[in-house]
Amino acid sequence: MNPPPRLENRLPPEELLERDDHPLRELAWLLAASLAALALLVLLAGLAARWLAPKLPFEHELALAERLLPAAAPAGPEAQARTAALQALADRVAEAMALPPGMRVVVSDEASELVNAYATVGGRISVFHGLLRRLDSEEALAALLAHEIAHVKHRHVAAGLGHGLAVVLVLAVVTPDGAAQAAQGLLGGAAELALLGYSREHERQADAEALAASLALYGHGGGLAQLFAALPQQGPTAAPAWLRSHPEGAERLALLTAAAAARGATLQGPRTPLPEALRRLPAAR
Repeated sequence: MNPPPRLENRLPPEELLERDDHPLRELAWLLAASLAALALLVLLAGLAARWLAPKLPFEHELALAERLLPAAAPAGPEAQARTAALQALADRVAEAMALPPGMRVVVSDEASELVNAYATVGGRISVFHGLLRRLDSEEALAALLAHEIAHVKHRHVAAGLGHGLAVVLVLAVVTPDGAAQAAQGLLGGAAELALLGYSREHERQADAEALAASLALYGHGGGLAQLFAALPQQGPTAAPAWLRSHPEGAERLALLTAAAAARGATLQGPRTPLPEALRRLPAAR
């Protein structure tokens, strides 16, 4: 007959008692790895969308613009005359820039004293009165329109919007409700998205297109030089050039001067007065 089993309390192994691992430390590592993976996924999705979005047919962008930014008829004869003058000049500039088939731009003005202009989805371009007041020649306005039309031509707006939507879709995995609100805000704020600006590469490409259009239309790049002089200058910054999203005024002018010299062109030439309708702006509010 076997003896009954002996019951005894044994201490845990010494190596288990000596472990210094803490559950919170493991949780911290898990969270850090998850955030790193999410950041990488957001980066890759954004880059892929930025590459893919400009390759979609422009008619899809037009359809989106018609839903998000319905065109409103200008109120009053003076506003209609301004719109007609802007559109006529934009059509001349666009013709000189050889836009892809089916691509068109629609230009309007906004009664804002911001010294700015922007292009948004579907070839919609808006020029603020604050900038129009600073331009004193058709050449300068044509250079501005050429710069904004270049953003449309090269689908810079579509790239930025696609990047933003891709990031939102990835984040929807983590916070579905918040991502839905972010997507709605991104689409609803398509115009504000354009005002945030483009990359340095996009801005340089648009400047190069504006110079080419100016030379084709007027035989000189004086309008673009006048435009740079009219734009507000950025304040001093300690950030290195490669961290700033936009070339500064002096840098842009230097690049323009070099590009004009390479073409054997000049940055000076005759000035054509702006159309009367664009010189009679309503008083600033």
